[in-house]
Amino acid sequence: MWGKIKQSILSFVITAIYVYLVIFVVEAIYRGNFHESYIWIKGRTKPFTYNFIYLFLLFSILRVFRRKLYILFTFLMTVPIIVLAVASRIKFEIRGEPVLPPDLLLSSEAVNMAEFFSTSSLTWIIVGLAVLIALLVFLIIKVPNEKKKNWLQITLSVMAIIALVSLYQFEAKEQSTTMKSKLHIAKWVWNQKLTTAQSGVIAGFIQNLDLMSIEAPKNYKKKTIEDIIHQTKVPTYADSEKPNVIVIMSEAFWDPTLLTNVKFNKDPLPFFHKMQEEQSGGMLSIPVFGGSTANTEFEALTGVSTQFLPAGSVPYLNYVTKPIAALPNIFRQNGYETTAIHSFHNWFYQRGFVYKYLGFDRFVSLEYMNNPTRDGNFYHDKVMTDEILRKINMGNQPNFIFAVTTQNHGPYASTGKKTYANVEAELTNGNKFSSDTENILEVYSDNLTEIDKQLERLITELKKTNKKTVVVFFGDHLPLLGTDYKVYREAGYYKETNTYDEYQKMYATPLLVWDNFSGKKEDLHIGSSLLGSIVMDRAGVQGDYLTNYLLENYKEGSLTKIVRPDFLANEGLKDDVVRNIKLLQYDLLFGEQYGVTDKKKIQPNPHYRLGYKDPVIKKVSIESVDGVKFLVIHGDYFTGLSYVYVNDENTRKESFDENTIRVRMPEKNEHLKVQVKVLDSNSKILSESNTFVVKK
Repeated sequence: MWGKIKQSILSFVITAIYVYLVIFVVEAIYRGNFHESYIWIKGRTKPFTYNFIYLFLLFSILRVFRRKLYILFTFLMTVPIIVLAVASRIKFEIRGEPVLPPDLLLSSEAVNMAEFFSTSSLTWIIVGLAVLIALLVFLIIKVPNEKKKNWLQITLSVMAIIALVSLYQFEAKEQSTTMKSKLHIAKWVWNQKLTTAQSGVIAGFIQNLDLMSIEAPKNYKKKTIEDIIHQTKVPTYADSEKPNVIVIMSEAFWDPTLLTNVKFNKDPLPFFHKMQEEQSGGMLSIPVFGGSTANTEFEALTGVSTQFLPAGSVPYLNYVTKPIAALPNIFRQNGYETTAIHSFHNWFYQRGFVYKYLGFDRFVSLEYMNNPTRDGNFYHDKVMTDEILRKINMGNQPNFIFAVTTQNHGPYASTGKKTYANVEAELTNGNKFSSDTENILEVYSDNLTEIDKQLERLITELKKTNKKTVVVFFGDHLPLLGTDYKVYREAGYYKETNTYDEYQKMYATPLLVWDNFSGKKEDLHIGSSLLGSIVMDRAGVQGDYLTNYLLENYKEGSLTKIVRPDFLANEGLKDDVVRNIKLLQYDLLFGEQYGVTDKKKIQPNPHYRLGYKDPVIKKVSIESVDGVKFLVIHGDYFTGLSYVYVNDENTRKESFDENTIRVRMPEKNEHLKVQVKVLDSNSKILSESNTFVVKK
């Protein structure tokens, strides 16, 4: 018996030592070096203990297995913890905060973040992983297994399971507990950098698991929602010609001339600035910095403020699971065709799925664009202008178009320039930019000159149509100009003061509202969740119960934007207005939708689709060039991501345009079944043509 006790004690001591090493490595990865990890453990022993308790219980559970399986499962359990540390370090360098639980659903964002890895970093990660796997194999082979089970050890492991579950249920879910107080664990919702810096990576992540759950506001019931709606003024509009409404969310669009300590050799946004002087314009308060594009988009399309949702959540990925009375649905109910356009993959942020619930008739994604012009890793705004004008010139039904660009997506090169480079920047405060910082800012500004030209081209062409049109143009977030706010810091624009003034600077993008019929010139300083209400009001289209409430309070001067909760007092928002907004948006997104009088009206279009039509093969001919035979497929709606399948085999394209694709003739060509399929980057078939049989 004493032997089993000693063996159990030794095994759990080994587990404790291992857990200490895991935490030490995790903190070293996140903090940048082993010295900082040591300083944190030594200086903040109590938060370290909190992290230690969780991991010790977690790894102690594995002692239920015999030695070889314990080693294997310990390794498998350690990998995601190390990945969390690495991902948190990368996100911290890019956006200034660690990974949060909702980020686990952001596989598309993870791909973008991977672009910030250097080749050497990737090499070290691969080498480190290979070494760990080799060590694992060695230990499993060389370490002897127990001859029989140690029931005392198994009992202790079961007790560890009970303790861990109890700890999570009764302690981790509560924001303030005795244990957290004693061990100096605190959560700053709006400063996750500080939360993790003080509490540690594991504790910081655990404390934010509540981001994945939503509770109903107090007094949420049908009568409460009906009372708010009854007291809300419903706008009325004259029955006149319905204008086309084009909303363009420009990727990372911002005005670098706001950097007052920086001098540019030319204005990177001459047309945009001219339009802001002549038409309605200002600044749009947005909920994110440097990324999470879909959150600004979600606010603009629904009127729902993400400031009242769990910090770090992404509604497109977490919450849009049923039809919503969003702008596309509202415009569609008012006789509009609703089209979403985005020069990137349909699966990004689950837009292909989400847009259906928001009420779009179709989504023209990258897969359905004929031959978009590449610009670095993304696509030039020219393709967006082409697609918008193409849709505007189709038919006579009024259009609601929501377009999301990608040309200006980061990262921005720290060396080298693009072919159209023409902007130079320098500091005016007696200092000089570091060379990489200067290049990043100039490359970003060069992008803007091209974006500005396309905006000018679009509005110039729209003027020629003689159709009533509204164009709304804004940025989704400020650009990531280097890691850790590099450009902003060197320019003296960002000083990490955590004041409301600095918050407003870092969370606001330029806004333009142009039209050719109202003659309005408004100074707009609004939040993105109010944008939809104001756009519908300009177009003369009545909104839903949430947007009507937002519009009424905006016109009465009691609401312009919904900012981060810790800054709400700075906006002077009345408690009843905040309470009612929370109730209405909960009802719309999570609740019973008491405010929707006829749920049939917000049902998705049963004919919703990607692109306009499936590819069509009209004819297949055979050509011979220098003795080489080609199949020439003639038809319609061919794109750059249309692939030719001959006898069910993908055949490489030699050339293509919207109506013709040329491929080599297969060697076995007695009877050929030819089909064109549109595939996305995940090799998923999105649509396919008719099958055309070629008989020899």
